[in-house]
Amino acid sequence: MNGFGHSLRVGVLVAGGMGLGGLWGGDLPEIKFTEVLDFDRPEAWAMKRAASLMLFTSMGPPTSREAGSVEFGLEAIWNPSLSAEDRRVGFDGNKVEDLNRLEVIPRPRVRIGVGWETTLELSYLPPVEIEGIEPNIFAMALERPIWQGCDWTLGARIYGQLGGVDGDITCPHGESDIPPGEAGNEFGCEGTSRDEITLNYVGGALIGGFALPEDIGGDLHFGVYATYMDLEFQVDAVTYGLRDRTKMVTDGWAYAFTAGYSRDISEDCRLAVEAFYSPLDVDRSAESNADADDLFNVRAMLSYRF
Repeated sequence: MNGFGHSLRVGVLVAGGMGLGGLWGGDLPEIKFTEVLDFDRPEAWAMKRAASLMLFTSMGPPTSREAGSVEFGLEAIWNPSLSAEDRRVGFDGNKVEDLNRLEVIPRPRVRIGVGWETTLELSYLPPVEIEGIEPNIFAMALERPIWQGCDWTLGARIYGQLGGVDGDITCPHGESDIPPGEAGNEFGCEGTSRDEITLNYVGGALIGGFALPEDIGGDLHFGVYATYMDLEFQVDAVTYGLRDRTKMVTDGWAYAFTAGYSRDISEDCRLAVEAFYSPLDVDRSAESNADADDLFNVRAMLSYRF
């Protein structure tokens, strides 16, 4: 949305709060339209950062698994905190959104050997609300080695994700306790919002591993990922007497790089750690001095083999 569009929309919200509420009585007038965002808009940056946090990486070197073998894992994803300027993404970089919720995101995984040296990997985050955020996300991947040397292994991975999260993003709990228009509630929230963000993606990766000498133990791994993201943010908030049902959609390619280490800690258990980096372009407003455009985080996973 350009500057004129932002001003127009805020003007409509204020006008609605001043006059239309009484005209409509108990029925709230509704703003409902779909806006297609450039992939580097601040709102789009926030969505692709969320999708990148949930990117379904290998968390280990490509491995040949026997058909029928099963491995359960629990992954912990560090979610770096963002400053207020980093979170100034609403209304094309004019509104600070409440993006700092979970510091660590847990994700269960299961790996199944399906034959032909191929592994099927699945993950599901059920709709359990934590800190005002309720996920419902399914991810899947297929992976296999494509070349094996003495200590080196190269592999291919294809992956995808469907679903997203619901939560009070645009009007978080407690903000509506402040009178609309005053400091802390400049955008007129009159209740807790019920927003929905959809984080669908599909992609492919080249992954590799290197077996360390026995006196050191374990394996190094790396990955290069190319992901096509199809993202959507559905606002559901009451502001200045109007119900805002704006939908923002965007899509585009994102790239990521990983490097990590894993080793067996017992006969059946394995621990893996991984560093993740994704350059995320963003065109912020001229007033913003934020420079945290890219995503760097660390993930860890403990798995158990049957």
